[in-house]
Amino acid sequence: MIIGISGMISAGKSVLANKLNEHYTNSLILHEFDDNDEVFNTFLKWLYEKKENLTIAFQTYIIENHTDKFSRIFLDLQSKPKKNRHLFLDRFSVEHYIFAKLILEEKNPKYLEAYDALFEKLITKEELPDLVIFLDIDFETFKRRIFERGRKEEIDNWDLNFEYFQKLHANYYKIFKKLAERFQLNFRVIDTNKLSKEEVFKEAIKIIDEEETICQKRQLIQG
Repeated sequence: MIIGISGMISAGKSVLANKLNEHYTNSLILHEFDDNDEVFNTFLKWLYEKKENLTIAFQTYIIENHTDKFSRIFLDLQSKPKKNRHLFLDRFSVEHYIFAKLILEEKNPKYLEAYDALFEKLITKEELPDLVIFLDIDFETFKRRIFERGRKEEIDNWDLNFEYFQKLHANYYKIFKKLAERFQLNFRVIDTNKLSKEEVFKEAIKIIDEEETICQKRQLIQG
């Protein structure tokens, strides 16, 4: 299965994706970005510094980069034994529409219309996940985790981006649900606020194994 790990910034996506990748021995993982990705890190820095006119370029780079890496890693996945053969996506490309929409809707409508058209062309059905696990967090948990993980761009520009973070958090799940309907995504939600990392991990395994059982039964019925 292709399994997307989704949610707000600092929801614990990377930690969970890494743990699941270790747990399922025939699985692979595709991270949202590499730590040494100079282009991504520069765009992110500019975003938090409120540089103008970079949203479409940034989001296009992310989706193009993700699609290219997905194509390569998906081929590698086919060589794995079928049992527990999963590809974990540490956030997937469709989700980046949320960030673009919230920023571009403050500009002339033509920019969001242009991005909508581009977005439809860039997203391929092949890279859509079979299952999405959405990690839900409240705003206070989000803020605490931002400062705990210590990413310089986020901490140094926290005050400058406070209203943006509030708006992003307030709208993230709402827009995600609309995207899920638009792309017919099969998703499950884990409320992570009062759960430890280990408890979130166990809940995710339960969801994945249940979905795998459903898929196996469906395949038996079909053929």
